[in-house]
Amino acid sequence: MPHVDVTSSTGKTRFKYTICTPASEEANEIDQNLPTLLFIHPVSIAEHIYHAQFCDCQLRRFNLVSFDLRGGHGGTTGDRVPFRYGQVEAAEDTMRLMARISGSTTDAINLPPCHLVAMSSGTTIAVEIAVTQPDRVLSMFLMSHLCLEIPLEVAEGHKEVNDIWASAFPDESTVKEDAIYDAGFGNIQYMFSNPKLSPLVTAMTRVTYPVAMVRWNYHHLDQFRIMNLDFYLNRKSHPKSVLARIIGSVKLVHGSEDVAYPRSYAEEFLRQLEEAGVEASLLEVPGAPHYLSPDFAACINPVLHKFILQNDRFDLALSAPIPDHVVSPWEDIMRQAGWNPDGAEDADSSSDDGIIINSCSPSYLVETLDFL
Repeated sequence: MPHVDVTSSTGKTRFKYTICTPASEEANEIDQNLPTLLFIHPVSIAEHIYHAQFCDCQLRRFNLVSFDLRGGHGGTTGDRVPFRYGQVEAAEDTMRLMARISGSTTDAINLPPCHLVAMSSGTTIAVEIAVTQPDRVLSMFLMSHLCLEIPLEVAEGHKEVNDIWASAFPDESTVKEDAIYDAGFGNIQYMFSNPKLSPLVTAMTRVTYPVAMVRWNYHHLDQFRIMNLDFYLNRKSHPKSVLARIIGSVKLVHGSEDVAYPRSYAEEFLRQLEEAGVEASLLEVPGAPHYLSPDFAACINPVLHKFILQNDRFDLALSAPIPDHVVSPWEDIMRQAGWNPDGAEDADSSSDDGIIINSCSPSYLVETLDFL
């Protein structure tokens, strides 16, 4: 997977990113004749959260681009994120990244105006880009938005997870795995509602948590707090005068089984967008949790596909053929983590509590970090 070096006001970063085209799941450049979708993942997990979108044949008629955020996510490395790193700073990093991912080997061509696809905390970054550089955003598909201030009870839940995670690393030579489990269990409840996880999400936890234990260990607990707590607590909503800068259409997607945010939270942001003159609509997905992209792709992907067809300003999407078969760029690592797309469930993936921390051997962890 390619990397690109980006310098912003908060430091230097080597971003790991992914480009998929109809012809390749590991492309070096976008197809300039196709619409481009830029996916922004939530904090606490990496870009592979969009596995089920990147292996969808309809969506792969477009350019699909994703990347790992700063602050200890996936394969992105570089300077530590500073105190109070939030949506404004992350949006600056993302916009500079967009300016560096090139359609040519000379790095001379920026990403064209994109359709932004984001989930949870990633939605705050997407909206910040849309109000800062509106001409770069054709539309926004926002799943489980967090574009209003955080409710008190949700903030308390994130703080509890942070405190438990920090307690897992009392010194540089000790790791308390029971605390890792407890913090992970709390986070899983927030993300996926039901602690009994699907095989796909179980594989994602197997990839995510061993990497997290390295990236957010005793020496990097400040990075964990900044990205997994402060990023939530310090987020700001925009007044209508700022939301009015948004040019493209906005689709909000809400899961009916989101344990942290009720439908009314999505409806309030919809109302604010509409009052600001933004064309916006809301879809509720029955039975879906807060992180709904992996297990509810069958509901989400067709809506996203139609949304892009309706909002691509050059109508290029209408002439793009749908490939017969595509592969996710993360299929191999998901298979290594026990996911079987043919339906046979790995025995370890059916544990009662869902989260799996210790299933990865040290050699697997090394392979995972090398892959990312």
